[in-house]
Amino acid sequence: MPLKKDSKKPQSKGKRKTNLLKLCTVMNKLSVDAVDKEVVKRFRTVIDSAEEDLTKSLVNQIINHSDELELTTVPEMFHPYVKHYLFMKKRNTKKK
Repeated sequence: MPLKKDSKKPQSKGKRKTNLLKLCTVMNKLSVDAVDKEVVKRFRTVIDSAEEDLTKSLVNQIINHSDELELTTVPEMFHPYVKHYLFMKKRNTKKK
């Protein structure tokens, strides 16, 4: 008689963080040099390790209405990446 194997469910990768990935995609489109690409790469790593996603309204505010954004509404672990996004957005508007 064959031994019965434990049938365990494979561990899921967690919830898909759609809103954070949207911000990361926008950042990737704005990146122009190696520093920007490294920041985006590290941001993806932080997204993978993050417990929760940002709200859709907060991400839309960061992307579309960044002049009205209060950084205190963003969780602290995302501050450097949001600040860098704001820098890239400002730099991109100066080039035009």
